[in-house]
Amino acid sequence: MVSMAKAMLMLRAKKSLFFVLLGAASLSATLAAAPAPSKWLSTVTVTDKGAHVLGNPAAPNKAVEYLSYTCGHCADFELKEAPAFKAQSVATGKASLEVRNMVLNSIDLTAAMLARCGGKGKFFGNQRHLFATQSIWLGKTKNINAETQAKLKSADYTGFMIGAFDALGLGPIMQQRGITPAQAKVCLADKAALKAVIDMTEAGAALGVRGTPSFMVNGVLQDHIHSAAELKAVLK
Repeated sequence: MVSMAKAMLMLRAKKSLFFVLLGAASLSATLAAAPAPSKWLSTVTVTDKGAHVLGNPAAPNKAVEYLSYTCGHCADFELKEAPAFKAQSVATGKASLEVRNMVLNSIDLTAAMLARCGGKGKFFGNQRHLFATQSIWLGKTKNINAETQAKLKSADYTGFMIGAFDALGLGPIMQQRGITPAQAKVCLADKAALKAVIDMTEAGAALGVRGTPSFMVNGVLQDHIHSAAELKAVLK
């Protein structure tokens, strides 16, 4: 015969097991309900023009951003608005986001070349980092000496960009992205990348792009897009 004390212990053990199993089931359900990270936010392709596209290549909506790395409004959009657009529209596969250069000046050209450094998988991270540190490196333009400026006047763009890279303190900034100064300078000397950036800028101007950031959605240049909500509103 089981004593009253043993019966109580057995009942408590059963209750404990029940709650352990209940907790495990609850955790399992929570994990099952948690959304998996979207593959589209890590899917990057490069167009035949050298532009980088984030998201579903077959997305029903094609958003194109023309930007400049020395543009304060572009930095604001990248840091404050782009994350919401990516989460709401790119992650779902509803839209892709293509970045095209609209180079405004020689410093911008230098940053545009650095954004491309390290391959397509690093592009969007490089871009965000350059915008996040924009106030740091852009505030050092006075450090660019006459010798470096002379290279620009003689159309030695690579020489100018390498000189500007050092003067603006971009070495440590790119090292935070895992790119050494030596690797960065190889990227700055990439003639094919230089041509792609300049060609994109000229093509954008021919399409009527007059400021940055500017957006084109499904082949139509848009007016007055300043937020993720406004960009999302013109999707089909």
